[in-house]
Amino acid sequence: MSIPELHNLEYSQTQSKALSHPISFSKTSKIKISKSYIEIQDKKINKMITINIDDIKLMTWIKHEDFYEVTFQYKQNFQDKFIFDILSGTLGHQALVKKIAQDNFTENYEMLETIKRTQNGEIIKCRRRENNEVFVAKIQQNNHFLIERELQINLYLAENPHENVASMVEYYFENDQIILMYPYFSGGTLNQLVNTYANNISKLKVKSIMKKILSGLNHIHNLGIIHRDIKMDNIMIEEIDDHKCVKIIDFGFSAFKDNLSYLSEKCGTIGYFAPEIINGQFYNNKCDIYSLAQVFHMLLTGNPMFDRNMNTQQIIRLSKNNLFAIDYRNIKESKAQQLLFKMLDFQEKRYDVQLCLEHSYFFKAENLELKINNVRTFEFKSPF
Repeated sequence: MSIPELHNLEYSQTQSKALSHPISFSKTSKIKISKSYIEIQDKKINKMITINIDDIKLMTWIKHEDFYEVTFQYKQNFQDKFIFDILSGTLGHQALVKKIAQDNFTENYEMLETIKRTQNGEIIKCRRRENNEVFVAKIQQNNHFLIERELQINLYLAENPHENVASMVEYYFENDQIILMYPYFSGGTLNQLVNTYANNISKLKVKSIMKKILSGLNHIHNLGIIHRDIKMDNIMIEEIDDHKCVKIIDFGFSAFKDNLSYLSEKCGTIGYFAPEIINGQFYNNKCDIYSLAQVFHMLLTGNPMFDRNMNTQQIIRLSKNNLFAIDYRNIKESKAQQLLFKMLDFQEKRYDVQLCLEHSYFFKAENLELKINNVRTFEFKSPF
């Protein structure tokens, strides 16, 4: 079978064994990917093909022993198939999985355990069959416009990564479901960290964690996104006992701040709501700062700002008037208190993320870390 015939071959997407016919590698295609377009040097017809990424609905990459067979299914209900050499195919696959959906999740991943069930699906720990690497799959029924919004935000974040924001690795449309794939973070959530160490988390560690969350949040806000569900369970530690790698996760409630129709929605988690959200007012990205203040208080004290025995209605009544109880017994540092109050103020006077980062609360921690690093450098400096 010749290469031109293979280009139009109706090949099963579930078949992954090597093809029986030989492939002429002098005629394999080359792929180049820009932000919005795919350029393919198709040597079979000696022509450069340009494809708009937005025109592709699904793609399937089948890796054989010496080459990749790739199918692009277009939104106009036709498809193209190409053959790429291993190098070009690997680079092309890596570049496109964050841009275009695939439809072979069950072939690529083995599901290990359910981490959490959600209203519209579940979050599952998975193992990639190819190399046994562990990931997390957020599986949801693709039945609501909010799912599309979450996908668009994840695509945008994947194009603009940050070390303190969890980026989507790839995504799938399969069996009327949308499946977003993320790295697996073994360190767990901030809730798990606090439950393990109670109020014994060191002051230096709290400052370090807070600065990293604020850094990630600053990146998100600069991209024009409001998270709208900052909470202990949506901040993760990448590795156990390593607070240096902190990640903001879960953009299911997130919105672009320029879309005013979303910015009066009451969404988020009870106990983290800013007063303006509870009161049905238009709000901005400072609502994330108010939610982060609840996280800050938990890290400093080991306790929430609202009594654990309160019911939902009691918390809502207090939140409407911005009433809360700070645990001063465990927040003795005056600068921590000052920053916390600035984060909890009403929207007009509340600090934004940049002012939080510039607060003097963080200066001492930076100087101390610098001194520690200098001491370590001196101790291990070779005398020779």
